[in-house]
Amino acid sequence: MMTQKPRNRITQQDVARLAGVSVAAVSLVLGGKGRISPQGVERIYHAIDQLGYRSPSSSSVTPLPRIGVLLMPGCQFATDLLPDLSQGLQGAGFSLLLYYANSQTLLEHAGQLLAQDVRAIIVCGKLLNASPEMLKALSARAIARHVALIGVGEHYHPGPVTTVHPDNAQAAHQAVEAFLHQQHCHIAYLGGESHSLVRAERLGGLSLALGKSGVAFSPSLSQPCAATFEDGFRSTAQLLKQNPKISAILCDNPTVLLAAHYALAEGLQTSKWRLFSRRIVLAGFGKCEELVKQSLPQILPCHDALTARAIECLHAQLAGDPLLPDDPRLTVAPTGISPSLCATLKAG
Repeated sequence: MMTQKPRNRITQQDVARLAGVSVAAVSLVLGGKGRISPQGVERIYHAIDQLGYRSPSSSSVTPLPRIGVLLMPGCQFATDLLPDLSQGLQGAGFSLLLYYANSQTLLEHAGQLLAQDVRAIIVCGKLLNASPEMLKALSARAIARHVALIGVGEHYHPGPVTTVHPDNAQAAHQAVEAFLHQQHCHIAYLGGESHSLVRAERLGGLSLALGKSGVAFSPSLSQPCAATFEDGFRSTAQLLKQNPKISAILCDNPTVLLAAHYALAEGLQTSKWRLFSRRIVLAGFGKCEELVKQSLPQILPCHDALTARAIECLHAQLAGDPLLPDDPRLTVAPTGISPSLCATLKAG
């Protein structure tokens, strides 16, 4: 039987060979860089565990403190956040260990991170929607190991994992103020699933902004729909036919904004819908290259600000400063939206 190499002689080439990936992929995963498929990451870490590989170090170099990052495959928020988060952590002097997990394997992957002596664990996006019992167990394990634990999510989370999140209500509030500045009072909200907490927070900000101007928000001006072009196109027509006085629409995501733009443009070109023979103003949340090409207004996500605040809160926890769910440091305010952001569509 072949004798296994001594642990200190196992190389990244050995790991790559066993995992069936390139050496570059192993290097990227260990360095927390690049975008490797969840399946590839799993194979690499399985090979690392099986071989007992440890990253080489020398007595003259102090290893960087490790930060574990957990995210769910298919979570767009976490995928978009990861490049900024990775760069921010490395710039702050941390080494990043990235694991993909789901709500069933969250504790298992967290345990693997704890076994690698991480200083902190960051839970991203939809993983924060795991059951309260599982998140409580994760928090208890982190406390027992004196490891900092923080989340970065799309909305406010009152659960056991303190979470840095954007101020969705304030972002919508500022967008509506831009509409009101252009004398638009009949403002609708289009898109988002009916159960979406992000959507609920934005509707709260919209309603508050209107209320301050003496305008009551009607629930009929809120039209949920799936984030597909077809549903967005159809819902735009339905919303405007049911509410002919609408002059401004705030869209939940880039797909819906693009669909609303084309629905309005088609109505204007064919003159099939007389209700489109008026000025309609659009703005939407999210980032998309196609929106830039169409000169459509985007309320951009603040991933860099979320990353900076997460690292700030991480340092606070590592220094022994506890963070409660209502700590103001957890809420990231929007950078500001000027009235010029709102593009207009006008009938010919």
